[in-house]
Amino acid sequence: MNSMDDLKQEARRYAEALESIKQAKEMLKNIIIKYIIANSDLSKCTELAISESLGLPRSIVRSALLELVEEGVLDVREIGNVKPYILNEMGVGISLDWLKLNFTREEVNELLAAKEAEEPHGMMWVTWGTSGVVNGRNIIRYRGYAADICLKTLVRRFLSYTDEIGEKLRKAFDEQILTELTLLFPEIGSFEKLMETPIFPATWVTKELQRIDKKHSAEDVKRILVESYERSLKDIIKKFKIIASILEEKGYEGLHEFFGGKKPIYIDYKVREGREPEYRFRDEYIWAATLALKEGCKIGEKIGADPSLLKEARMLADALDLALEKKYRGVRLEGLDLIDWAVKFLKH
Repeated sequence: MNSMDDLKQEARRYAEALESIKQAKEMLKNIIIKYIIANSDLSKCTELAISESLGLPRSIVRSALLELVEEGVLDVREIGNVKPYILNEMGVGISLDWLKLNFTREEVNELLAAKEAEEPHGMMWVTWGTSGVVNGRNIIRYRGYAADICLKTLVRRFLSYTDEIGEKLRKAFDEQILTELTLLFPEIGSFEKLMETPIFPATWVTKELQRIDKKHSAEDVKRILVESYERSLKDIIKKFKIIASILEEKGYEGLHEFFGGKKPIYIDYKVREGREPEYRFRDEYIWAATLALKEGCKIGEKIGADPSLLKEARMLADALDLALEKKYRGVRLEGLDLIDWAVKFLKH
């Protein structure tokens, strides 16, 4: 018969094995979430398709999928004979704060960037999709539904750390009024529809286009559009400069300490009792926001916006990306402000 010490040692090995299994299960959940974000073709998001694509036994994949549904990350739909698993609106936030989901910079740019194809394939589910003929080729450009949800969550959280207007609104109105305004989102959506135009539904440009009447020439329309875009871009650049200034003063580690423990304003799920989520400032928020900024600059190029403004925006985006990757230490230790430091690295 084993001695008590032997039994304790076996019990420790058993506990370690259980912990290893638990960690592997959490890793698999994160892999599945990223897989679903990467695939806008719903036929690739079934239990069988995920199992075959990942090369894992179906029973293991089924167990992880069921847990993700129970945790509120995924929904399962029936579409004809197909039962795809779909990332829901709350899924990204829950995964970030509860399931320790992380993205590298490469993953953010690969998974969330706009995609291009010459013809539709499979059961495509996209949030933003458009098509047209360019140089004799039929082009379809889109962002998958799950990728768009992920990008929206990450960018909104980035903005919540740079939201000076939001801070002023909280001072201007009491919490009860703000809560009631939040509950009026359907009505706000109705009001915004009154600002839409047939070409530009409820976008940054619609308010400016409302100023156009029959007296305006085609040149006036272009000018109004470009001026509106440039004003919007300048406002966006200001938000990025807030992060840049903190980086210059405190460095990469100091940036995370500065925002440490602060709950993002944009939380789209209800916190469960007895279990606290892990709120922290993430590199992913900045990477997603810089991706959105670079994509936005493509619009500016097409409409003829100020090249120097577009160059400033792109340089700032590249500098922030590099600052996270290289862990920029701030002006005092690096001897250079963020842009000059980034230019030095980019030249090499």
